[in-house]
Amino acid sequence: MANTKIFEGCSIKKALIFANTDGLEINVQNAANVQYSESMFTDTIEVDYIVGNVSGGVRGKTLMEGLPLVGTEDFVLEIADAIGNSISVDLNVNKVTPITKDTQQETIALRLTSEEFLRNEEGTSSVSRRYDGKISNHVKTILEENLKTEKDLIIDETSNNYNFIGNSRKPIYIINWLAKKSIPTVDGKRGETAGYMFFETADGFNFKSIDSLFAQDHVKSYIFTNTPEADPPIGYDGKIVKLEADNRFIANQKLRMGAYKTKLVVFDPFNCKYNVIEQGALDSDEGTTHAGIDLPVINDKFSTEFTRKTYVIKDTGTLPTGDVKEQVKKNNEEIFEVESILNQAIRRYNQFSIGALEVDIPPDFSLHVGDCIHVDVPDTAGEKTETDKQISGKYLIAVLKHAINSGKGITKLGLVRDSFGRDGGPLKGSVLK
Repeated sequence: MANTKIFEGCSIKKALIFANTDGLEINVQNAANVQYSESMFTDTIEVDYIVGNVSGGVRGKTLMEGLPLVGTEDFVLEIADAIGNSISVDLNVNKVTPITKDTQQETIALRLTSEEFLRNEEGTSSVSRRYDGKISNHVKTILEENLKTEKDLIIDETSNNYNFIGNSRKPIYIINWLAKKSIPTVDGKRGETAGYMFFETADGFNFKSIDSLFAQDHVKSYIFTNTPEADPPIGYDGKIVKLEADNRFIANQKLRMGAYKTKLVVFDPFNCKYNVIEQGALDSDEGTTHAGIDLPVINDKFSTEFTRKTYVIKDTGTLPTGDVKEQVKKNNEEIFEVESILNQAIRRYNQFSIGALEVDIPPDFSLHVGDCIHVDVPDTAGEKTETDKQISGKYLIAVLKHAINSGKGITKLGLVRDSFGRDGGPLKGSVLK
């Protein structure tokens, strides 16, 4: 039987909502249920906050009517776990859903998001002007000038430039569009890897290369055993209380999307040259950084032929940097380095979640999306000294949920990696059996 005390001691330290009409501050700390979420596949923090209140509590009325509660209200939230970690965020109400209501009381579900996610819809936030130079600089400028964020920005420098005109598109769309055109400066070799991820955590906005995410050291180590009530072995920070392995490698889908071998057909209208490039994942293996040891080895019958073909017309001479004279001199330069980016990014995005785990651990609010953790799973024989070398190893946190209900909490993690095999152990530099 699991030790239920490891889930206790979580609390809502602060929960304040402010009226749009006059800024009236209301304490809604007595929530029935709170779920804080971060994800690499969404552009904002999300919080589901369920609160109950009685009639007469706000200006002599219920919260819904007395505030009145309609959406976009400012919301200040601070939650804490039992081991001293806390998360403090300023959010806005994105959706209001009445759950129950009678003459005496009501229960309301609030969906909270970041201010920048709502500001993204403003016409004045649209990306309209021309941008020249490094993509990482463009992302910083758009976040600060268009979305007007004052949050910390964790941005990996890109090695490539890209000139473009925004065409009044929304800033978050533009940032995700630029992510697919980005080459990392470190942890990956130009011409063999590409692709970035854009996401938000409680620490700020992140624009990081796939390779740098997998290259980082793990911040904590967890082990999955059949005795969750016992203390974890030496070298581990905690135990996994629930684990589900999810093999994302569906052969026909991965082949169709070009996870292994692609063909690129390029035509340059500047000189009418036609070029065909075939490249496989194993050809660029030394120029990419993996979380595990190896990519899945597929049947030789299917490993030699390309499974995705891409046709591209080069943008030679489009939007060169500088004054008129300088632009004329650069008329034979391409802006989007298609041979170094396009198919490399296609492969990396399709390798991103080849291996996946869904795990539940005792509440730990120090963890965030973008962190790596080490996971050890026993082998099928269940011997204490052995681990499953295929599933165990380093994983990237791609989805995270911290939930609190009546003082009890849990942390749910969606873990991914681009390869298989256990490389190293729970302690840095150690190799356990």
